[in-house]
Amino acid sequence: MNAEGIHVRGVGAVSAAGWSASDLLHAVRVKKSLPAINCARPGDERPWPCPVRPVPSLPSDKAARHPRLRRASAITRYSLAAALEALTDAGSPPAMPPEGLGIIYVMMNGCVNHTGRFYSEVLQNPAQASPLIFPETVFNAPASHVASFLGIDGAVSTLVGGSNVVMEALDMAAFWIRGGTVAECLVIAAEESDWLSAEALTYYHPKLVASEGAGALLLSADGPGPQIRDVIGPMCHTSWEERAALLPELAAQTTAKVDGDATLIDDQCGIARIDRAEAAAWSQTTWNAVRSPKAVLGESMGAGTALQLVLGVLEARETQRQAVVSMPGANTAAYACVITP
Repeated sequence: MNAEGIHVRGVGAVSAAGWSASDLLHAVRVKKSLPAINCARPGDERPWPCPVRPVPSLPSDKAARHPRLRRASAITRYSLAAALEALTDAGSPPAMPPEGLGIIYVMMNGCVNHTGRFYSEVLQNPAQASPLIFPETVFNAPASHVASFLGIDGAVSTLVGGSNVVMEALDMAAFWIRGGTVAECLVIAAEESDWLSAEALTYYHPKLVASEGAGALLLSADGPGPQIRDVIGPMCHTSWEERAALLPELAAQTTAKVDGDATLIDDQCGIARIDRAEAAAWSQTTWNAVRSPKAVLGESMGAGTALQLVLGVLEARETQRQAVVSMPGANTAAYACVITP
C-alpha cells in the first residue's frame, strides 16, 4: 500500500476516556473502568439494556468558537478537537496550519443525531422541518466544518465504510502526498453514538457497548515522528468463517516484519466468542505488552481503528519499540501494520 513509509507527525484523540490522546493512552494502559449509561430509545422503551460509553463533557479549554460550530453535531466537535490536538502535537500552531494541508475524513454511520432529528421533523410536520439542520445530515459536513475552521487550502474528501476503512484513507493520503496534491494530510475518523446504532450492536452480542469519539493523524512524507513501515492487507473476507481462516496468515506475515520486542494493539473487545479468532492468530508471538482499546472504550465503530492507530503511534513513540496494530475488521477486509519509532 502507498501508506508504507509515511510518517505520523502528530496525533489527537477524543474518546470515552477523555478529550486527549494522553487520556486514551492512560485509560487503555491501566484498563480503566469507564462508566456506561443506558441509551434511551425515543418514544418507546426496549425490554433489554442498551449501554453506551459517551464522551465526557467538553472541558472549557477545549471549547472552540466559529460560526460553523453553532449548529454542528457532536461528531464535528470530536473531529475538530482531535485535529487541533494532532496539529499541536506536531508543533504546528492550529491558527496557522501547514501550507498545502489536506483532510481525508472517515466515518461509518455519520451525522446520525442531526439526521434523526431532521427526519423526525419531516415525519411530524414536513412544512416545519428545519432547512438549517439538513446540511448537517450529509456525510461531508464534519470535514467541511473542520476545513473551514482551520482554513485548509488543500484537498478535502470523505470516505464512508467499515471500522477499518481508515487504512484506505491512509493509502489515499500517502498517494496525495507523494503525488503533490497536498504537502501533508490530516486523516480523521470519527463517530457519534445514537440509540439506533447502539441498539444494533446488541443484536450482535448483548454485551457489546457502543462508544464514540475521534482519532486524528497528521501524515507527512518525512520529518520527525513514528513511521508506518509495513502494511499487510487488505485480506478480503465475506464471512466470519473466511475471516477466521485468513487471520493466522495475516498475523504470520506481520510478525515476520517485526524486529525485537513489540507492543500489540489488538481489536479485541473482551467477549470470547467475538475475540476467539483474533486471539488465536496472534497468540504464537510473545509481546512486550498487549493493549486492547476496544475492551476499555467499547465499540467506537468508525472511530475504532483510528483510535488503535493513535495508540500505536503513542506506544511506539514512548517505548521506542515497534507497535503492531491488528485490524481484522468485521465486514470486508482485514489489515495489520507495523509502526516504528
